[in-house]
Amino acid sequence: MTNMTLKINDLDADLAVGDSGASYIDVDLSNDYIIWTAGSDDVKDGEDEPSEDELNQASTLIAELVETQVAHSLLFDYSASELKEIVGMGENKRYVYAFSFDGDTATEPQLEAWNDSNHNSTTKNVLGLGTPADSMVKAVCTTGALPGANWAKTGGTHINLAGSGASNVVKLNDGNGAITLLSGEGSRELYANIAIVIPDGYATPAIETFVSTIRYSWS
Repeated sequence: MTNMTLKINDLDADLAVGDSGASYIDVDLSNDYIIWTAGSDDVKDGEDEPSEDELNQASTLIAELVETQVAHSLLFDYSASELKEIVGMGENKRYVYAFSFDGDTATEPQLEAWNDSNHNSTTKNVLGLGTPADSMVKAVCTTGALPGANWAKTGGTHINLAGSGASNVVKLNDGNGAITLLSGEGSRELYANIAIVIPDGYATPAIETFVSTIRYSWS
């Protein structure tokens, strides 16, 4: 069995896993979670777990005539009982989300987004109300290169994540297929950047949760 560990960069998004000076948090998939927010004095790096009222107060203000990229992405680190800023989110940075595999895969790992862990619907506002092309969750593979300036905005290089359709998932090995560890290589890291961009004038306020999934098989 090949295991995957999700690692979040909390220091310098120019440094890969294993680089001197790099700092990544291993995500506890059972207890940790990610928040996208405008931020506030109570919802920022180093603060404790926010309440629903605090999240509402830190909600993103939507512009009437231009799309709005949510400003901050925070990991709630359960073991530390505090929020950690995910550095480089939405920027022209490679090393933001690292997917670390301890063995070979039989298929190329791909990033998906769904309503919940049933993995059978994408009807939430953030996922496009059932129309994947309208998903606000923008993602790009950065395993091989920087994503480019404004990658998350309309016309950028992103994928709109929603469901499992071929045009709405991100292949994490740049479309090069399954991964094979080299002799003596303890793990292989694939990378992505993920942002949320809200259409101009979007008229439905909500606190919504969705599930991000890495799908792959192994021999």
